[in-house]
Amino acid sequence: MSLTGLKRLGLTFLFVFTLSLCAAGGSNLEASGLNKPLISKYGFGPFFSVLRVESPSYREFQAIGPFIFHETSEKENVFGIRPLFSRKKEKNGENTRLDVLYPLGRFEETKEREKDFFVLIFRSDNYKKRRKKSFIFFPFFWGQTSEGKTYGGVFPFYGHLVNRFERKDIRFFLWPLYARSEQRDGFVKTNAPWPFITSFSGTNGEGFRFWPLFGHEVKKGVYQKDYFLWPFFIHTKLDLDKDPVERWWFFPFCGKRERLPYYHQTDFLWPVFRKIRNDEYHRTRYDAWPVFTRAHGDNVDWWRVFPFYVHKTAEKYEKRVWLWPLYKNKHYWEGKTEVENTHFMIWSRFVHERDPGKPWRIVRQGVWPLFNDVHTRNGRTWAVPDPIPITYEGYIRNWRPIWTFAGGSERGDIHRARVLWGLYDHVEARDAHLTDIAGLVQWENEGKDIHRFSLLQGLIKYENIRGHASLRVFFLPWRLRWHASEYGDWLEEEPWSLR
Repeated sequence: MSLTGLKRLGLTFLFVFTLSLCAAGGSNLEASGLNKPLISKYGFGPFFSVLRVESPSYREFQAIGPFIFHETSEKENVFGIRPLFSRKKEKNGENTRLDVLYPLGRFEETKEREKDFFVLIFRSDNYKKRRKKSFIFFPFFWGQTSEGKTYGGVFPFYGHLVNRFERKDIRFFLWPLYARSEQRDGFVKTNAPWPFITSFSGTNGEGFRFWPLFGHEVKKGVYQKDYFLWPFFIHTKLDLDKDPVERWWFFPFCGKRERLPYYHQTDFLWPVFRKIRNDEYHRTRYDAWPVFTRAHGDNVDWWRVFPFYVHKTAEKYEKRVWLWPLYKNKHYWEGKTEVENTHFMIWSRFVHERDPGKPWRIVRQGVWPLFNDVHTRNGRTWAVPDPIPITYEGYIRNWRPIWTFAGGSERGDIHRARVLWGLYDHVEARDAHLTDIAGLVQWENEGKDIHRFSLLQGLIKYENIRGHASLRVFFLPWRLRWHASEYGDWLEEEPWSLR
């Protein structure tokens, strides 16, 4: 072997030996407890990074920007490859959720229920305690009721369902050629074929339809429906067992709806002109839709000259609109909670709430598509920009981090802010703060008396722990140590030492 080769081998051995000493030295230092940081981050974001928070316990791994991630906290474990899927499992074992190509697929298991769903093609439900099950893999379906009765079929060839869609029994054959459904009170509806010929039978009613020419249906003590040349001539009587409503309709010229003796509604050239009189609340309303509305009565006053101006007041409610969709404001109460909800250009919204005797708190604020900031009981999330301003859990976890320039969250005692997929990262946990720039520059503060600063993942690392300062370079196991005042001034009585 040549001299040059020996030199290279020796340098390689020295480098590996130095790194091993560095790792051992680092482990001893962290084992002391005094030198172990509450927040630490390794790697070069946004390519890959590992974040550790000691209290409250939190671990995170990210790679290739936001696309591969794994998070572990005291309450849950989350893993995913955006936007393909994400899986969240609560550590108490009560809830597990898997989102696949959100919102196309969702698979969820709770203490009471197992639910799988994939855009109408596949769906499965299992109620554990009630023994109720259902399964769909289109066109196949199968199920079991809580009483143990099974059903199933292949759509549209043949099928039988029990206790589904608010019906006691449903059967079909070569749908829409034949379908039959029975309600829980025994009222039977038969289509052959749907929707043109329909018959109704049962001990409490009867009827027949030849759509759209004519139809007659009666359910004793509940309703009566008649039409001729649908939808031009319609007459219905509804809620006969509660508070009867009667309606006549000559579409589109005129119509009338009455709930005697107090409610009267008249329509002309639907949906343009309408008059409503409600004697129970002493209210009267006139509409020339969609431009004009005037209503007044007990606790209600409403003016609308759309889109220029809207003002509506009711009990614990007030609404104002100017030049819709430029500005809309609603002020109302939800129980004892007062709510202020303001919109600019539809999607730009600011919502605040306050309870009696307490200050206002932010619920949501955002200017679409520039930013969106949402506060919930589980914490806070914000994003810049946010072109799809929805707040569903699956969207926030699977999609939003991909196209946001900056974003952050507040979950319990951990606050986070990131820019450019983690090129800049700032983490706060109780009294500790860590700021990381691509893994190249990093500084951390814990309270007022612990400070750390490093370059290139510790190639140069400075620490000041309660006045005990140290400097380490090139990952060497030795440190240059000295005593420093709270403000970093040198103490003349304590010389430097290398240990």
